[in-house]
Amino acid sequence: MSKLSLLLFLLVCGGLIAREQYEISGKVTDAETGEPLVGVNIILAGTFTGAATNTNGEFTLSNLPPGTHTLLVSMIGYKSKRIPVSLRDSVLVTQLNIALDRNVISTPQVVVTASRSAQDIMDLPLSVSTLGPRDLFSKNAITLNEVLTTQAGVSMVHNQLNIRGASGFTLGAGSRSLLLLDGIPIMGSAAGNITWDIVPASEIERVEIVKSGGSAMYGSGAMGGVVNIITRNAPARPETRFRSIVGFYSEPKYDQWKWRRRRGMFSMYEITHSRPLGKHGFWIRAQRSVTDGYTQLGWKRALSFTGKIKLNLNSRSNASVYANLLSDKGGALSQWKSPADPFEAPEISKRDQSSGTKLNLNTVWNTIFNRQIVLRVKGALYRVQWQNRGTNTDRSLEQKLLGETQLEVPLGNDHHLTAGYTLQQAYIDADIFGVHTVQTRALYGLIRVKRRHVSLSLGGRYEAFLVDGAPFDRQTVPQIAVNYRPFSWLSLRASYGGGFRSPTVAELYSRSQLNVFKVEPNPNLRAETSRSVEIGYSLRWSGKSALLSYVQWEGALFRNAFVDLIEPRPDHFGIIHFENVTRADISGWETGFTGGFLRGLLDVQLAYTYLNPVEINAAGTVLDTLSYRYRHYFTQTVNVHLKAFTLSLDSRHSSRIEKTELFDENPLTHRDRRVPVHVWNGSVAYRRGNLEIMLRGENLFQYYYVELERNLGKERNFSLSVMWNY
Repeated sequence: MSKLSLLLFLLVCGGLIAREQYEISGKVTDAETGEPLVGVNIILAGTFTGAATNTNGEFTLSNLPPGTHTLLVSMIGYKSKRIPVSLRDSVLVTQLNIALDRNVISTPQVVVTASRSAQDIMDLPLSVSTLGPRDLFSKNAITLNEVLTTQAGVSMVHNQLNIRGASGFTLGAGSRSLLLLDGIPIMGSAAGNITWDIVPASEIERVEIVKSGGSAMYGSGAMGGVVNIITRNAPARPETRFRSIVGFYSEPKYDQWKWRRRRGMFSMYEITHSRPLGKHGFWIRAQRSVTDGYTQLGWKRALSFTGKIKLNLNSRSNASVYANLLSDKGGALSQWKSPADPFEAPEISKRDQSSGTKLNLNTVWNTIFNRQIVLRVKGALYRVQWQNRGTNTDRSLEQKLLGETQLEVPLGNDHHLTAGYTLQQAYIDADIFGVHTVQTRALYGLIRVKRRHVSLSLGGRYEAFLVDGAPFDRQTVPQIAVNYRPFSWLSLRASYGGGFRSPTVAELYSRSQLNVFKVEPNPNLRAETSRSVEIGYSLRWSGKSALLSYVQWEGALFRNAFVDLIEPRPDHFGIIHFENVTRADISGWETGFTGGFLRGLLDVQLAYTYLNPVEINAAGTVLDTLSYRYRHYFTQTVNVHLKAFTLSLDSRHSSRIEKTELFDENPLTHRDRRVPVHVWNGSVAYRRGNLEIMLRGENLFQYYYVELERNLGKERNFSLSVMWNY
């Protein structure tokens, strides 16, 4: 009996020794200065085990199994590292000293949106551009749409997102570019439009813009492209940040245009607190914004609460919960009073206003199984309630639920499969739409194969669209794309893909009148479909030259062919219906350049897009120009860095919109005349320690233009922002 007990004891001890847990700890510093780096991400490859460095640059990973592992070390502004570590024998604690080199290329280099899994931006077969926190701060932005237009191929028409001219302007009733928050759509099912105020611009880690169309991966609404906003996680140490922006609009240039006694003011105040909770972390933000607007009905009041919690459950599982509640109220402007009073509203509309609340709740759960199979389960609730008062009294309630299951499966060293199923259910009850239910079911998949210098992607999606319980539409779209990377600094790409967009409830059933605009329903609409072709290149180089620090240069030729494109068309009585344009074709090219010069003293960003947007017949004959598109669009930004100061000058220039739908230009009186857009902005920023101050002026030369008929572009304004971390 004693021998048996001894044997069992030895077996248990042997098992415990075999399962001995190891630890990796160390310190991360700046390779140039030797200073410790705070907030560096340390991840054990193939797991969700990770840590972030503390105020001394130190980190610890505990309870690790023996074997050979790879540490992924990354931080925005520094070059990432992969460090192999062997945990064996009797060494239970491994000490590392890691030095990171600065990366003068400030934009993120790893993206997830194009293929729904992490991928080096130079290996992507589709056109993707990225924005980092520095890009958002440099424009003193309160909402994200103020920054997106710096990217090649991206423009705005009256705050409606246009990627390569796909959307034009659809009276806010349907966008062909999809907005995601942490990979989950945050666009309404009723109107299919974007509410920019719901995006927490100050809590964004990065923005990824897919410009080649994304229906194969993301379905209806993504035929013109995808914008994915990735929110940040809590930092490695407790932090409280206060940010304020206070500004004013200039008085009109002409005395007869003055319509109020004092200047219009605007302000934004927000406070964010974040902290780790053991191995978990969270942040919470409150924001209040107020503006008088530069037009009589341009006023707005908004209050927003946002929070995110990240739960690191174990080495192979984590979860996150994100929530945002927005309450806003503002004027509802449809057009100016007259050309002599462009800032005032018509007498009958001066009391028009809209108010509402929007709730967005997203949850994501990730886990890794054997053979590094990753399972992602997502759930979301999007609830919108609004009411119009004044000339047109309307109200609407919309609630959308979304569930998605996604698998990422490695099929050997050179193959990777991503597949998933999505179910979305929406309920809409509105005066102008009626009561309707909308359901979407979809299956998608993408296989990536990489052999030496070539990466090949093959994907597709099947989606069924039901309205009021009855089948309305179903679509199957393919995607094939290839990337050839002959050198580490150069990649060439080509892609072909299908796209589609089902009509929104607003396009199908709207019955409303706002001022002179009267909209009638058209329940016979068909889904839009498209075929897109693109070839492009990406060049990214960084070095230690005294003259040239880094270069990012990208370009693409593209053509998007649309069938049954949905556009708002007034009849001879002026009543607007959404109608299927028989065929349309948007072709063009774009190029973007970012360069750093003189050891970081100067950086320059340039972007140009050319579009040829036309309506054609079945034979390919051009019938007309598509409305609300810029044929030429150019933006530039120049930053000069002088120690703690940054001086910036940016501008956007576009050719005149050649065609509109509501009010055409009168060649005799020049009423409703359209002009090119030339807007210049400038700023001076000061950063020292935890304090950042910026003075910014927009539309410095007080240039007047219209994007939507009888609606002036933004008046000249100046703002002062202060951000303090402690």
